[in-house]
Amino acid sequence: MTVELVQAGLLGSAPLALSLALMVAAQPVAATPQFDFSGYVAAGIDHFDGFYSRDSDPRTTRVVLRSAKLELEAKWGTGWAAEIDGNYEVRRGEEEADIGDAYLQYRGVGRFTTRLGRFKEPFGLERLASYGSVATSERSLATSAFAPGRSEGLLVGQYRKRWTWALGLFTRKPEGESTRAVTGRLTMAPMRGEQRVLHLGLAASWRDLADAQFQVRERGEVFSAETIIRSVRMEASDSILLGIEAAWISGRLSLTSEAIAEDVTRSNGEHWRFNGAYVQAAFFVTDDHRGYSRGELDRVKPAAGFGAVEVVARYSAVDLRDKGLGAEASVGLLGLNYYLGEHVQLRLNWLLPQISGSTLTPEESGEAFTLRTLFLF
Repeated sequence: MTVELVQAGLLGSAPLALSLALMVAAQPVAATPQFDFSGYVAAGIDHFDGFYSRDSDPRTTRVVLRSAKLELEAKWGTGWAAEIDGNYEVRRGEEEADIGDAYLQYRGVGRFTTRLGRFKEPFGLERLASYGSVATSERSLATSAFAPGRSEGLLVGQYRKRWTWALGLFTRKPEGESTRAVTGRLTMAPMRGEQRVLHLGLAASWRDLADAQFQVRERGEVFSAETIIRSVRMEASDSILLGIEAAWISGRLSLTSEAIAEDVTRSNGEHWRFNGAYVQAAFFVTDDHRGYSRGELDRVKPAAGFGAVEVVARYSAVDLRDKGLGAEASVGLLGLNYYLGEHVQLRLNWLLPQISGSTLTPEESGEAFTLRTLFLF
């Protein structure tokens, strides 16, 4: 790993990590801190055709290190907690290392929560699920295109069994430009049992884009592919994101769906509108079910020692075309998952993408296979 990589990835977040450490040290310790190390390694193979390559390579096979993550969590007193984790990945031969979550949190009466640091903004059921909890090699095209990820900020909220709310102020620096955001999410579970859950949610985000360059760019649910799905590039002053989400879990069956719309205000005052959605169905062949906790999906915990087998189908689409410019794309997916205990997962996905309005790939449809092996500890 080069010195430049370390400086850009890990040392770039050193001031945040140091400030969190000082805040933790300043708190009165009411009990002995409890530390927990965890993480995962996700690696595998991507195999795809010319649809995913600007050079129209007929077949490409790549071995990928999707993610290697190490997490340290500390808990002490009656409600204090802190977390910091690092992530390392290799995409198309390029290494990247950075800080993932790095925050201090206090949870008080009624599970009222305050969190300060770097963490995921409260937006999207699939985005908020950890990589070990999703059912496919990559998150859906719609989620990846629109749902914001990790930023630095302050969040307040409540996380109860049947409902949650969260609201935060955030800042981040994509490609050297500073942006600010206000993001919130509200969920409810009017039906919530051991194996039967109905989940509903709403999320919104206002984002100050500071007249920087804005463009949606996607890889079509293949980690090592090129960004062949794109919107128009423009200088934008701000944007508004709106999202709705729903999930139904009944025994072995789980259904999830989300729709996200974005209104982008160009620096000249024009409004550009984009949107995306997905619907996903998963069914366990074995006698297992997906878990749910306080507005989020949990990792699978197989009921038997020989493991759990799950089949998955998903359709995801984005419309990045407005004013006659930009691309429209969709990805159909069939998947097979195997869970051996809580520490080993295998995910095999077959993807069938389609696109129109793109000048980056000469192919309007294609095919890809992805295989992921996860070791969780």
